[in-house]
Amino acid sequence: MNASSQPNSVAAASSDEARLVLEYRAILENASVAILFTRQSRVLHCNARFAEMFGWSSPEELQGQPGSVFWLSLEDYAEVGRNAGPVLAAGQSFEVERPMRRKDGSTFLCHIVAKAVNPAATTEGTIWIGEDVTDRRRAEETTRQLMLQQQAILENASVGILFTQEGSIRHCNARMEQMFGWGPGELIGQSARVFFASDEDYGLFGQEAGPVLLSGNQLDVEWANVRKDGSRLWCRILARAVVPGDATQGTIWTTEDVSARREAQLALMQAHEELENRVAERTAELAETNLRLQEEVAERQQAEERVMHLANHDALTGLPNRRLLIDRLGQALALAHRENHQVAVLFMDLDRFKTINDSLGHMTGDALLQNVARRLSETLREGDTVSRLGGDEFVVVLPSLDQPKAAEKVALKLVDALAPPIDLGGQELRVSASIGISLFPEDGCDTETLLRNADSAMYHAKDMGRNNYQFFMEQMNVAAAERLRLENDLHRALERQEFELHFQPRVSVANGLACGIEALIRWRHPERGLVLPGHFIPVAEDTGLIVPIGEWVINEACRQGTAWCAAGLPQIPVAVNLSPRQFRQSNLVDTVARAIERHGWPCNLLELEITEGVLMQQTSDTLKTLEALNRLGVGLAIDDFGTGYSSLSYLKRFPVDFLKIDQSFVRDIAVDPDDATIVTAIIGLAHSLGLTVVAEGVENASQLDFIRDAGCDEAQGYHIGRPMPAGQMAEWLLANRPSGPLRNA
Repeated sequence: MNASSQPNSVAAASSDEARLVLEYRAILENASVAILFTRQSRVLHCNARFAEMFGWSSPEELQGQPGSVFWLSLEDYAEVGRNAGPVLAAGQSFEVERPMRRKDGSTFLCHIVAKAVNPAATTEGTIWIGEDVTDRRRAEETTRQLMLQQQAILENASVGILFTQEGSIRHCNARMEQMFGWGPGELIGQSARVFFASDEDYGLFGQEAGPVLLSGNQLDVEWANVRKDGSRLWCRILARAVVPGDATQGTIWTTEDVSARREAQLALMQAHEELENRVAERTAELAETNLRLQEEVAERQQAEERVMHLANHDALTGLPNRRLLIDRLGQALALAHRENHQVAVLFMDLDRFKTINDSLGHMTGDALLQNVARRLSETLREGDTVSRLGGDEFVVVLPSLDQPKAAEKVALKLVDALAPPIDLGGQELRVSASIGISLFPEDGCDTETLLRNADSAMYHAKDMGRNNYQFFMEQMNVAAAERLRLENDLHRALERQEFELHFQPRVSVANGLACGIEALIRWRHPERGLVLPGHFIPVAEDTGLIVPIGEWVINEACRQGTAWCAAGLPQIPVAVNLSPRQFRQSNLVDTVARAIERHGWPCNLLELEITEGVLMQQTSDTLKTLEALNRLGVGLAIDDFGTGYSSLSYLKRFPVDFLKIDQSFVRDIAVDPDDATIVTAIIGLAHSLGLTVVAEGVENASQLDFIRDAGCDEAQGYHIGRPMPAGQMAEWLLANRPSGPLRNA
């Protein structure tokens, strides 16, 4: 190398060193661990992570600080220095985990690794790398404590607990060893075969347990196992695979000694057999005695029959009355009990008899009842009993039945017997009956229970459309009790503020923007959760609670509409459903007016929806109420149109604004030509009357396309939006808001 080339070589070396220094600095500054460089017990340099971990604002703030600032005390600092000095001087890494101090005085557990830059001269500086291990050590301690607790639970459990893997015992608690007579640790590594009397018994257990465990279900079985000394014990075994379908992951077994209970059950069975034999002997003796008593009673009944007839028969129809019915039913049950036969009780109620009685008079009603009684008597067998309890209620007792099918045949005959019209003085009347059937002994073993259950079945027959029969099911009593509980809870729901409104949007078919909201009541029951209206509205209708509930809905709808406007949402009409009973209230208009005034909600932004059945009554009161609501300024809609089979021409008489096509027609509109024709016709005729048409139950795009092509104005359904709480409804409106108010306030 000549002299002229030396400066270039030096420059190149300096450039490489500078680049290397920059790279080291970049690594230091961006490292995720805390790094500190000290010299002569002073901070020379640190990276950003170190300053952050110790609560200093920047590495520059730490420069020049004494190393003692990071320790809890000078004594701690001196102790670490004494321990670290020899290690660093030997060229080794010094590692320690101790509490350290941040700038603000708070402490944390830090893991430190240090190494001297030059072991031969440690005064040239030391590199310290730190890690905050506070959370990790705390988690490790928590895990250790949890393991200790679980170990204590396992070892002190009152039942035997076992863990096996591929048939080998990996662990068990002390109770398991004691129960089967093994010493501490003796079971570990043994095959589970040691608990069974033979290979065959072990195999049978595996055949029963294997499929259950592989399917992920819990095994629950009682099995005769053996102790170490060969003695037998009965065990209840509960087991579940750690990983269903993978036996290699092991199985947890819980075992309880039930030998004492099994021995007690065996003794009880033997005593029961002895008792049954004694009862059978005594029953035979009683049967003979009862037969003799029946013969004596029959002789006395013949002598008293004429005297008792008037006291035991209905004056109008001559049928047995309740007193005689109870007596005959009791006799039938006693006989059936002895001879192992069935007895059927048929509870009959004439359908809509009150209408006939009220419209044609009680004399006609009495004559009708006499004709019904005659037809029933002529239909039944000799030995059957038909009685009149009162009003239009009849009870038939069918004794000595071999099977329930016989009762069904009789019920069909009774329905057919009432089918032909009854001629009363030249006037033909048709009558039908709803029949409930209960059977002895399945549905009750005493008269009261059988009559009550047959009565429940009769009401079920009415619910099923009348003019039919229904057998009793236990669910009917459950349903009746549930209805009573629901009614009691419903009485308190308003005062406890358990009702809330959900809202379903209505959009313009033309542009998809919001044009209305329907308020739908929900019941937030404290125990049942969210109760939908289909479950509690019928009860509210029957009890009259629908009136105060409906008033609450109107007020809440107006209040919520005002709240939305105050939040900056556009004024959008809110629709409320009126029940028929609520509509018939004389103060309905005043109720609506007060709600509007109380909440400051514009009249023309409240819509009231009534059912088609209300219009079909066509009373003068109906027209007066609709006209008064119209003068008030609220919108009026006919809900579920098409289900009442009314004529569109009737709508000309009433001041309604909207027609809502029932979803039953919209559901199959794209595939059913009849529904498509009906919907198209309703839209055309409604438009000719100046009515806005809303399609309900729009659930998919094809239905929306059809009603758009048919000229429908508005749509509502799950495809548009499901019913939602007020807050969620506000978010939906923000995303689908129209450019301005939908109506002028």
